[in-house]
Amino acid sequence: MKLLLIAIGGGVWLALLAVGIVLWRRSRDARLRERIKQAAGPLSKGANTEIEPEESIFRQTERRSRLSRAINARYPLIEPRRAIPMMILAALGASIAAWFATWFLQFTPGWWIVPLLCLVAYVAARMTASLMQKRKEAEFIRQFPEVVDQIVRLARAGVPPLQAISVVAEDAPPPAGPALQEVCDGLDAGLDAETALSLTSRRIRLAEFTLFASVIRLQRRSGGGITNSFSNLANTLRENRTISLKARASTAQTRLTLMVLTAMPVFVLSAQSFISPESVDILFESERGIFMLRMGIGMIVVGLLVARGIGARFQH
Repeated sequence: MKLLLIAIGGGVWLALLAVGIVLWRRSRDARLRERIKQAAGPLSKGANTEIEPEESIFRQTERRSRLSRAINARYPLIEPRRAIPMMILAALGASIAAWFATWFLQFTPGWWIVPLLCLVAYVAARMTASLMQKRKEAEFIRQFPEVVDQIVRLARAGVPPLQAISVVAEDAPPPAGPALQEVCDGLDAGLDAETALSLTSRRIRLAEFTLFASVIRLQRRSGGGITNSFSNLANTLRENRTISLKARASTAQTRLTLMVLTAMPVFVLSAQSFISPESVDILFESERGIFMLRMGIGMIVVGLLVARGIGARFQH
């Protein structure tokens, strides 16, 4: 009887293993077919090139998980292998902070605690990736005028514009360098300049790079020298960055005031607990005090979210 049970169990495990292998191979085959379709679309004449590639179809040096591909599709300038550990740490820290908040506010744990912690962890991971993407975008905007100037100098020396892009891409630091290198990879694969630039600009989704691609496409269609266009582009990018920095400097006092007002209740409550502990105990030992504590913290959180939303709206 035991041997029969062992045989049945082994057969079940082997069947599950076989099903898992088949599903894994099918997912790999589907991914391969999708990549071939993405690569073959721009390469074929008359084909529909209006595709939205999730990641670069020409630069694949390592295997990537589905999570890495999803991160690269939504946040194209960050590296998933560096972003994933930061996202995990942020999710873990946010979950611990949420659990501490429920204990501090004396909420009775229930079935909702696990979904709440999962939601907080997910939001924290998304915010971490978004913050890393914004930092990379700011770095790209800071680097790109100098990259365009290098292309201008090479073009004035007699180097063709597309070859100048290839030369600059080899020495340009990330994130500007990999973006230009992706264009060069498309050209090496046989794409025309307009298609390679269009694919990269749609994947990166940065106005500065889209403007750069538009300048090249217009020059190739209308003809003429490109050095003056690139010089004007570099000056425009610098002016835009200067205006952005001035706008950020003008709102620095408001952001600092918001941070001080946020930290003030915590400072006052901590100081009051040392000076007059009995006045603070009312907040934790009576139902009315607990209700007031919850309302106060809730109003602070809502105020922060509203202020952040208003600031982000006027910033854009």
